[in-house]
Parts: sequence; C-alpha cells; structure tokens
Amino acid sequence: MFIGRKQELAALEKRYGSGRFEFPVIYGRRRVGKTRLIREFIQDKPAVYFMATEQSKKEQLANLTAAVREQIPDPQTRLLDSFSSFEGLFAYLTEVGRHKRLVFVIDEYPYLAKAAPEISSILQKVIDQEWKDTELYLILCGSSMSFMERQVLSYQSPLYGRRTAQLKLHALPYYEAVRFFPGWTEEEKMMAYGICDGIPQYLLYLSHYGNLEEAVCEELLSPSGHLQEEPENLMLQELREPAVYNSILTAVAHGASRLHEIASAVGKDTSGLAFYLKNLQNLELVRKVQPVENTSSRKSLYQLADNLYRFWFRFIPGCSSLIAMGMGKQAWEQKIRPQFPAYFGHVFEEIALQYIQYQVKQGSGYPLYLQYGSWWGTDPRKRREEEIDLVCTDEENILCGECKWKQEPMDLPVLRLLQERSELVRKGRKIQYALFSRAGFTPRLETEARKENVLLLTPGELLV
Repeated sequence: MFIGRKQELAALEKRYGSGRFEFPVIYGRRRVGKTRLIREFIQDKPAVYFMATEQSKKEQLANLTAAVREQIPDPQTRLLDSFSSFEGLFAYLTEVGRHKRLVFVIDEYPYLAKAAPEISSILQKVIDQEWKDTELYLILCGSSMSFMERQVLSYQSPLYGRRTAQLKLHALPYYEAVRFFPGWTEEEKMMAYGICDGIPQYLLYLSHYGNLEEAVCEELLSPSGHLQEEPENLMLQELREPAVYNSILTAVAHGASRLHEIASAVGKDTSGLAFYLKNLQNLELVRKVQPVENTSSRKSLYQLADNLYRFWFRFIPGCSSLIAMGMGKQAWEQKIRPQFPAYFGHVFEEIALQYIQYQVKQGSGYPLYLQYGSWWGTDPRKRREEEIDLVCTDEENILCGECKWKQEPMDLPVLRLLQERSELVRKGRKIQYALFSRAGFTPRLETEARKENVLLLTPGELLV
C-alpha cells in the first residue's frame, strides 16, 4: 500500500503531461521514501529505472546498459553487451525519446557521479543539444542532500538551470504516518509516530507487528532489529567524527536545548560547537527554533528534528546491556515505558501543531495563520520565564494552545493559566484557545469551554 505523497505525485504527473522534455530532481534523507515515490510514479509508464551503487565506472556503465536492455523492448539493445560510453547510451535514449514519452531514472545519482565525475557535464551537453527537443523525462534522485544541492542544483553545477522541477522529500506528517497501523489503538498509532517519525521505511518495519510494544521490542530492543543500530549506522555513513555528533544528539535528547547547555554536556566551547550543529541541521536531524514572532538569537533553542533519533538517543544507550542479553521486553517495561509520557509530551505538541496546519490547509474555518510554533519568554509582572505550547498567528488573529499527555483529565486551571499567559503575546488580536489532552477533560472544564468557545481535542479527534 502506498501512503501519502499526493502532492509530490501530482507534481510529477503534471510534468509528465506536458509532452515536453522534463527534468525533475528528487532528493531527501535516506529512508524517506524517494525510491518508493518514483516506482509509484513510473508503474504504468514506459520507463528505464537504474539505481547506482558504489561500483567502478565500467561496472556502472555495464549495469546501466543492462537496465536499458531489460526495460526497453528493442531488439537492438538486446544484441548489446555494453555501450562503449555513456555518450553512446544517451544517444540511444535520444532516438527513443524522439518517438515516445520515456521516463529515465537515475536513482542514487551521487554514486554514479563519484564513479564517473564527468557525468554531469555529459548530461548537460546532451540535454542542451539533444534531449530538450525530445519527449524524454529525466529524473535524478539522491540521498546525499549536500551532494544534490551542491553538485546538481547549485550555480556551480554543470546541470544548473536545466532542471524543470525539484522535490525535496520530508518525513510524512503524523496524520499520514498513522495510516501504517490500521489495527492499532489511537494512542499506539501516535506513539509509533513519536518513535520513528514520518519516515516510511521505519513505519513499515513497525507495522508488521500487532501492537506497539511488540514492534518496539522486536525492531529497537532486539540485537537483530532493523532499527537497533539505524541512527549510529547513518551517522557513520554521513559524518566524520561520529563520536562528537553522538554526544551532541545525546545531550539534546536528554534536555539540553541552549547552546551553552549543549557545549557544557559535550565538553566543547560554544564557538567550536557551531560547525557540528550546522551539519546536523543540514541533515535535518537538529533544528534551531525561536519563539513565534521573536527571531532573537538569544532566545534560540536546539531540538532533535527526527523522532527516531530523539527516542534512540534518549533510551537505547542506557538499555544496551539489557538488549545484548535479549531482555528487550524488560527494557521496555522497566526503563522506557515509565518515562514515555514525559518523552512524548514534546511529540504531542508537534502533533497538535500539524493538526492546526492541516485544518488551515483544508479550509476548515480557521484563519489563514502565517506563523506556527511555540512561545517562551519573560512575564514582566511575575519576573519569570513562561511557555505556551502552541501559538499560531497572523496580523489579526492568534491561537494559543496547551498540550498534556497525562493519564488524568485536563482541568479548568489549565485553561485559566493558558489564558493568562496568552496575554503576553496576544497584542490585541482576536484569540482562539485550544486544549489537547490524552485523557480528555473534566466536566467543569467542558462546561466553561462551551461558554468560551474553547477547542477541546483528544487523540481520537486528531486522527483526521
């Protein structure tokens, strides 16, 4: 079953319908679903799909020849052992593209470019001189985001200006991620998102089990689990000095959010830390955030941007001995599950924010908010720091929300405190309050919410 990516598929289909030469570039982090999207797109179309691997130039050309021979029903190609050059292979595709629409996909393009550094210049020449007058539909795809941005999309690339579209794939939103688990409870679906984010491959691993506990124990808390070493392996592939990056991610996963806090935990000065944090931001593993409507660097916080990394670096290293002894179930029951509500609080805030964004996008009666996030700052009257979990704003409207992932129903004092704090950011705008609660709401809060038109939302109502 193919889940999500409607917007991306529609963009690819629109280009396909143009009848002209098209050249979309698709990129994004590993496991985010690039290959699956491409295969869904080409399944009913004449296409040549080639995935490059870490091989020599000669082997790449031979494998690309084999892909052309197998996927184009042409007697001429079946007589070929291998094209003598990439230029010869591309010349053959030129002739095919003069007579019919053909999608030509090079997946993991960085591997091909590493083996044959001249390939981008060759493609530039053939696009400019031949392909722009054909019906070929070229797709270059890659997981190395830095390579794709510098060597394919940037001004310095020979291919600069040739692409006709670019798609950077991100994780699925929670409301699509939960569709991987049709038989699970509402809470388990959300918790699965809180463990592996919206990364399709990770969600697919967990979806093979009947419930959340079994999935986590088998895939994360077992030595043979697919996700047991996934973050560490990806760090080794993408970054030098993985030990430093692991220390940074561990510090942030355990609550260090300000630059000086992370530096202290890692044992580096703040100036030396900036380089590492920038690389983690480029990989979309860490994000730098400011309060809504406040871009002051002094207010900046760092958060883990990927739930698998947040979960893994929060819990797995401390459970490594139990996992090695085959005691994953005990690790879950005694070390992870008791701490999970505190861990999941931040994820629940993310889900609440995505829910409001979804409703705005659907035109469900919400104002067209322009900024989304949370807020933190000083209350000058109380002379202390205050926080608001969810803030959405435009020039005339503001929504302020509170999120609680607790076993007991939310009560009226939570609303009153939210209303008090909201005056710090309201600035005379029309205000909407929203409360998100795992366990529902007390009768007196429900009564007041009806009087004051406060939104009350539980997990079941968030599964749009």
